[in-house]
Amino acid sequence: MNEDFGRRRYVKMFLAVVDITIVFTGFILANGILQQFSIMNMELIVDYSWLIVVSAASVVPLYLYDLYTDWRRKGIHHLVYSIVLSMIIFSGLESIISLLTPYLPFQPSYILAAFLIQTTLLTCFHVCVWYINKKLFGKKKVYIIGEASNAGLYLAGKLLNHHNGWFEIEGFIPLEKKRNLHEYVKKCDLFLLSPAINRKDCEEIARVCIRYGKEILMVPQLFELSFIGANTQQIDDMLVVSIKPPLLNVSQKISKRIFDVMVSAVLLVIASPFFMILFFLIPLTSKGPAFFKQERIGLDGKPYWIYKFRSMIQDAEKRTGPVLATDKDPRITLVGRIIRAVRLDELPQLINVLKGEMSLVGPRPEREYFINQFKQTLPDYPYRLTVKPGITGLAQVLANYTTPVEDKLRFDLLYVRNYSFTLDIKILFQTIRVVLQREQAQGVKEGSIYNQKLLKRLEKNKVMNH
Repeated sequence: MNEDFGRRRYVKMFLAVVDITIVFTGFILANGILQQFSIMNMELIVDYSWLIVVSAASVVPLYLYDLYTDWRRKGIHHLVYSIVLSMIIFSGLESIISLLTPYLPFQPSYILAAFLIQTTLLTCFHVCVWYINKKLFGKKKVYIIGEASNAGLYLAGKLLNHHNGWFEIEGFIPLEKKRNLHEYVKKCDLFLLSPAINRKDCEEIARVCIRYGKEILMVPQLFELSFIGANTQQIDDMLVVSIKPPLLNVSQKISKRIFDVMVSAVLLVIASPFFMILFFLIPLTSKGPAFFKQERIGLDGKPYWIYKFRSMIQDAEKRTGPVLATDKDPRITLVGRIIRAVRLDELPQLINVLKGEMSLVGPRPEREYFINQFKQTLPDYPYRLTVKPGITGLAQVLANYTTPVEDKLRFDLLYVRNYSFTLDIKILFQTIRVVLQREQAQGVKEGSIYNQKLLKRLEKNKVMNH
């Protein structure tokens, strides 16, 4: 175990212990406040050891929302969303257990008071930690290294669109000037490498950066994702890396299928009122049926019919042929905009999950027309078909609707090669946050990343002046 891994583990343990202490403190404060104002009789809440056990359980939803990962270079609004949703789920489970069992004698007013205090204290603590990290590790001066100016503009756009305060762009270094890299190392903190730089050049740049103690940010080639989580082995006196095909084993397939059936069946029951409302509302507000089906490509390249609530006008692609939805697509109906914003149009896909054509979590299914196009430039694209397509996935949680196909494919392949039941649970919980943060669900933006505003910012930051 290397030193950095051990340090991160101790930091996670420290954060978890502080969170448990905060939740326990919230219970005690809520008890005192309610008794002080004679709102309720809290005589039953006397077993502090039991409160500690309940408080420790709060770590589970906090973990599922990735509160114990490294939040450096991430957005504070994601952090706040994650804390609030974690505590809503935690308090909701408290309410259900208190209502249905005798184990928790918590009254609704006590749960609500504790929720407000705990959420406030947890948010204050984690936001303080985030700001300390930003003060210590933010405002890193970055040089972009690429083959051409277009690559520099694209990567600069990514940095500028990232959460404010973490990066400051110093300039762009053309790849042909890599031999003069030592002239720039004292002027910056890290280098961002274009994904199109070949392996030999990356190794040469990396050696220089390591020699001068500078950080490197690299966009991995699709094949290089195979090395993430790979096991090292020894054959005689030779070190080798074991890379296995991106396939789920039998036990993973069985557990994933059982989970899909159980959860999708429950969700269909819960969502049945929405099914009834949309079944009548959609035809009343636009011509055509409520349901929409379309052929998609599933596991091992087999086609199937995906079901959705219709959010566009009938025969939307009759004149244009297959096209992706745009940010202000005129084909989307008024009701369609609403149901797309909160993902209600995806509900009928629970039927696909029950039929075994889809999973709750997996790469989003695509049409054969687009897959054939993607395969021409992305030969690794078919690897995402080694698992069932999902209603949600890692790319949907970490990327945006407008994220380029190659970048989404990186997330999909990362999911396929690192699948675990815990990862599926995390993705499902974090999908709730994505639904609430509506900007991630917007369609393809009209225009290009190289808009006038961005160009002015690039000029101000001297990106193309080196």
